[in-house]
Amino acid sequence: MIKIKKEKEQPYEEKDPIWFKEVTCKVCGAKHKTPRVKPSFIKVKSVDSDFHKTYEFVNPILYAITTCNECNYSARNEDYDKVTLEYHKEIIDLGLSIKNAKKNVIFKNDRNPSLDEVVNKHLLAIFFYKNFKPENPNIISGLYMHLVWLYRDAGIVEKEKEYMKYAIEYYIKTYERGTQIPEKIGIPGIMYLIGELNRRLGNYTDAVYWFSKVIKSDMIDNYPNIKNLTHEAWEKINEEKKKMKE
Repeated sequence: MIKIKKEKEQPYEEKDPIWFKEVTCKVCGAKHKTPRVKPSFIKVKSVDSDFHKTYEFVNPILYAITTCNECNYSARNEDYDKVTLEYHKEIIDLGLSIKNAKKNVIFKNDRNPSLDEVVNKHLLAIFFYKNFKPENPNIISGLYMHLVWLYRDAGIVEKEKEYMKYAIEYYIKTYERGTQIPEKIGIPGIMYLIGELNRRLGNYTDAVYWFSKVIKSDMIDNYPNIKNLTHEAWEKINEEKKKMKE
């Protein structure tokens, strides 16, 4: 089980970081309650070079996906609440086929989800997002990164690396498509992430290729944080290569 660790006391009225929201499935119309994290408990302690965050109280990624227990339609919380599906017949057909075939997975949706439950919800969400037309590779790459970070937190290196490879694939699709790029990191940030994930996998040639593209980008001066991270990552590669020679 992944347990919530409270490292600091909160005011008595804020002791429980989780609340339950009633939602209606956009595919089959079923109503159900899903756990959400109170914003006051989302406190970041540190950030890794691939933007993995360590939290003080509770990790919101554990509760980032809403899944219908009737048809297993799954999406990020913000999309489950807002995205309408009238023009996405494929999604509706998929969900209803799962429901009618009674192949749906039942999730507890409680305060302390297991790693398996969180991972399976993410995999279901990825399955549905891949069937949206047009596909949004940036959302899919972000969900794969959630899996990378979840397995890192759990200390399961093999699975962490497995999902890094999927994340790279979809970040490259995001870069090639050039649309729906997160404003906070821009295209240089997408290229940096491709390079950084390759570096973490030991694919130094690919990492240097993407870091070079970051530094040569006409937009890099608009993203000083990405520029600094790229230089730091490049230095890490040089240090790692020296250690290998020694």
